[in-house]
Amino acid sequence: MKDVFADRFLKCTASQGVVRLDFGRVENIDSDKNEISVAPSTRLVLPMDGFNHFVDQVIQLREQLVDRENNASQKSKDSEDSDLSLRDKKNTDSFH
Repeated sequence: MKDVFADRFLKCTASQGVVRLDFGRVENIDSDKNEISVAPSTRLVLPMDGFNHFVDQVIQLREQLVDRENNASQKSKDSEDSDLSLRDKKNTDSFH
């Protein structure tokens, strides 16, 4: 299997039963203008059925990543809350 790296998704076109996904690579970063220039680098061509399957898989992956991020954020928040609760409890436990 061959890996292909792309910095950006550029465009998608569909005709004659195939879908073309164009990807690009960043060629230049202009910090003064806060702009990047991207050049086309790779085109992925899929039959319509393959593209539909690809989209379904990407949607599932996106949902999993969002859920993972939400769970990590919630665990972090729960940890902070429990740390606060322990500190509060220590302060109140000193009163007898």
